Amino acid sequence: MDEATRNELEKLHSRIGDLKERVVSLEAQQPHINAALLRIEGSVEKLANRIGKALWAVVAILLTPLAGLLIKAIASGVLARFL
Repeated sequence: MDEATRNELEKLHSRIGDLKERVVSLEAQQPHINAALLRIEGSVEKLANRIGKALWAVVAILLTPLAGLLIKAIASGVLARFL
């Protein structure tokens, strides 16, 4: 083997060694990453629930006066010709 080929092989071996170290490091971090993802998912669920409740509150606020007006119109007899 000539010198250039040996140098290239040594570079490749050092790169393979570095990659193996990175894989081991990433595997060690995996439980922490999974835990963080679970916390994020929980927060997203809570936020979605709060947004849903807020939308229902807005709908209730908007529909309450309309229901009151409808009841008032029915009670006064204005809608009698349509019923």
